[in-house]
Amino acid sequence: MPKVTIDVTVEEIKKLLPQLSPEQVVKLDHEIHEYLETHMMMSVAQTSFPEWEDKEEDIYSDV
Repeated sequence: MPKVTIDVTVEEIKKLLPQLSPEQVVKLDHEIHEYLETHMMMSVAQTSFPEWEDKEEDIYSDV
């Protein structure tokens, strides 16, 4: 399946927030925090194992 990307600015997201219900905003906040936590943990973990780094098989390059 092809990867689809869109360019969205922080300002555009701010404009959309009032259209969401409070429950949706809380869910979005939770998902953003989960994403950030996972991303930070992966970044730290990746530096712990430099001997495993293989530039030909860098599966985290698109994260």
